[in-house]
Amino acid sequence: MQLGSDKISSYSSDIPSLSPLALIDLQKLMFKLEWMRKQVDIRDPYQSPYGAEWDSMTMDTFINKQLWTKGAKDSIESACRCVLGVELSQISVLYFISYVSAAGGLKNLVEATEYTAQEYKIVGGAQQISQKLAASLPPSCVQLQQPVSKIRQQENGVFVTTEKGDVYSCDRLVLAIPPNMTKRIQFDPILPFSRRELTKRMPAGDLTKIIVTYREAFWRKAGLSGEFVTNGGPSVSTECDRGPLCIVYDATSARGNAAIVAFLGGAPAIQWRNQKEEDRRSAVLKSLSDFLGPEALNYLDYAEKDWGVEPYNEGSPVCTVGPGAMAYFSKGLRLPFNRIHFAGSESATAWCGYMSGAVQSGLRAANEVLFRLRPQAVSAQELASTAYGPSSFLPPQTKPRRSKSRTFVKVTLGLGVVVAIVIMGKKLASSLNEK
Repeated sequence: MQLGSDKISSYSSDIPSLSPLALIDLQKLMFKLEWMRKQVDIRDPYQSPYGAEWDSMTMDTFINKQLWTKGAKDSIESACRCVLGVELSQISVLYFISYVSAAGGLKNLVEATEYTAQEYKIVGGAQQISQKLAASLPPSCVQLQQPVSKIRQQENGVFVTTEKGDVYSCDRLVLAIPPNMTKRIQFDPILPFSRRELTKRMPAGDLTKIIVTYREAFWRKAGLSGEFVTNGGPSVSTECDRGPLCIVYDATSARGNAAIVAFLGGAPAIQWRNQKEEDRRSAVLKSLSDFLGPEALNYLDYAEKDWGVEPYNEGSPVCTVGPGAMAYFSKGLRLPFNRIHFAGSESATAWCGYMSGAVQSGLRAANEVLFRLRPQAVSAQELASTAYGPSSFLPPQTKPRRSKSRTFVKVTLGLGVVVAIVIMGKKLASSLNEK
């Protein structure tokens, strides 16, 4: 890890090698975030007790109020860049809490252990899922290279016009595209106010993914996991504030083909996008060699994917919400509009932004369509998770007294002290054992 300073350090337990004060600081924040996410109902976060208050501030403002040490701040900043592709100053606290809650906690989003976001890779690549699904359908069912330019709704159905001028009709339409891409389509009638207001304030993040392959996983022989997180380190370019990377994982394939996958996220991704390709590659390789040793420079292949230049994504890994827009979040993302039903990973209530969330949103949209076509085929349990379910959008709640927040601060501070004592005790015991 490279957080709090430009110094690189390693560790072998669940406790990162931050200073004791930074560890206390970070653990106190983790406790608070865990408490905060339990106050939020992911189905309609804005109606939660502190919804309006948390949506009025950025994560940068919140973090600066909560944290004292640079090491702890760097940790959260790096996590935000790699998980969401944005800076802390660009997202609403309420959105961040909602996103974390959908994954069951912040640690689940950044770790590569069991039951976390980075737990699995798909042998043969993820695209084969789409390819195999398409192969199971009649060839005419999947129309590629047909960008949609207009969607028109009438009493007798939906009519979809492509840029080539082809028109397709259906009874119900599922729209499963990134929210920011909605602006590329003309709707007749126009989309509801809540959807339009949300998409104005829900851009895609900035993330570049890099895969470097090697003859062998030399870092494993050296006893390293190949996983590291960094604040970027010193920059080799006068035009970039910091080095390019934010997080790196071991990407060795199931067949043993050695590889490292690295990510550039947030502001560094934007700054380094504007550099020459060879300069960006040199900076990435230098950073890898700082962590893994000079062997990192002897690669077989180097490939990068900047999702920000893709015309039908305009960014990655997910669309995020800025301050003041969460009031439109649930209705704007999930509530059907006449014959149009909305899906897509951002609209999920579990693992939004990930493939699991995409599947969940697809099932929800399918149940909504089925309910309109054959209502008897949808069970009460299936209906409950849709926009037609009784608990889909919650009534406003009375805000609790502030004393709960003050009590929480006292509790977390006490727990932070306990954690610090335990950590320092472990380090002292380890030092004595070594002697």
